[in-house]
Amino acid sequence: MTAANRRGAGSPAATELVRQLRMFTAEVERYVLEMSHVHAMHRTDLAAIGLVMDRGPTSPKDISDGLGLSPSATSAMLDRLERAGHVRRERAETDRRSVRVEITDDALAVGGSMFGILAKHMRQVLGAHDEQDLARAAALMQELNAAARAARDEAAAT
Repeated sequence: MTAANRRGAGSPAATELVRQLRMFTAEVERYVLEMSHVHAMHRTDLAAIGLVMDRGPTSPKDISDGLGLSPSATSAMLDRLERAGHVRRERAETDRRSVRVEITDDALAVGGSMFGILAKHMRQVLGAHDEQDLARAAALMQELNAAARAARDEAAAT
């Protein structure tokens, strides 16, 4: 048994993977920060555009929950994004109290330019791997994302 296993840290490979994931997260965070400067937008505004791009039309509450923002901060952010022409708020036909936030073509262009550069570089790396490797990596990332959500929920409960 290794010292890492005795401490509950896992195998050396698992420890290195966790370290690499932390580094990846930091690199992506720095990339998003740089793109927020390039597009003269708040970092959370870009995160909201990405969230709505991924989820499709969604509620302000889902955006608030997804980004960890208060309802008032979410409203202020959506006001900025709406003024800039990046989102529109539409009332549901069946329940006029319900609002859905939809992304505009302008925001898709911003999101495409922001994520396009990152995607281009990532596709170069991913292209060197076969479908089976990529499928295993995707499955592992799904499990790790679920573990991160569980850790967040546990931390919030303390």
